[in-house]
Amino acid sequence: MTVRRGATIRPVSYEEKVGIFRVVTDAKGMGAALLAHCEPSDPHFQKAAIACLTLESGETGPEQARADFVAALKAAGVFVRDP
Repeated sequence: MTVRRGATIRPVSYEEKVGIFRVVTDAKGMGAALLAHCEPSDPHFQKAAIACLTLESGETGPEQARADFVAALKAAGVFVRDP
């Protein structure tokens, strides 16, 4: 599947700090959240990081990248508002 470069994902809202939520919609925001909240040695982090890179290059679809991102945050114990 080829996706346009710089593709966005459906918004993901996660708790950045207690009571403070942040919304991300692109690979840059996803990457920043992963680095801030996840352990790089965690396989969920690694899968989501690859998804961010391949989303940006158009090799991964937005829904798959979003799912990997949400899974990584949840594995790190971050509360995610995911409809």
